[in-house]
Amino acid sequence: MQTFIQTGRQQVQQHSRGVRVMLLSDTSSGRTASRLADFGSLVDVTEDLDEAVATILEDPFGYDLFVMDCDGFGGVAGAERAISALIAGAARMRVMLISSEFDVPAYPLGRRTAVCLPQDVSDASFRIGFDHVLRDRAVMTMN
Repeated sequence: MQTFIQTGRQQVQQHSRGVRVMLLSDTSSGRTASRLADFGSLVDVTEDLDEAVATILEDPFGYDLFVMDCDGFGGVAGAERAISALIAGAARMRVMLISSEFDVPAYPLGRRTAVCLPQDVSDASFRIGFDHVLRDRAVMTMN
């Protein structure tokens, strides 16, 4: 497991500072990890699906966000398995899925529905997805 710190390359929004993220990715130093760290997130990365689920369920403080680079773990079907395991363990967190199986970004209105981003998503669309999935947190920091 590896933790990244903010590199300061992008304007960090108040609500995204200190967001605890569990990133499941087959490339621990890849683009997704860098983007999340640039937003001021505290990113824990694992390359093992079972380890990611176990770490989330056993963490006493709770993660704010689970991000999965799906292509290295069976695509969307792998994401469904991961999400099912988290639900079975009563994990309550926001989810972002990134996969080449998605044609366009999806920013659903449902609070318990994952933001889905294509593998080649632009930095702007990734930021929109990140802000969208954390919109409840943004409202809390404004009050």
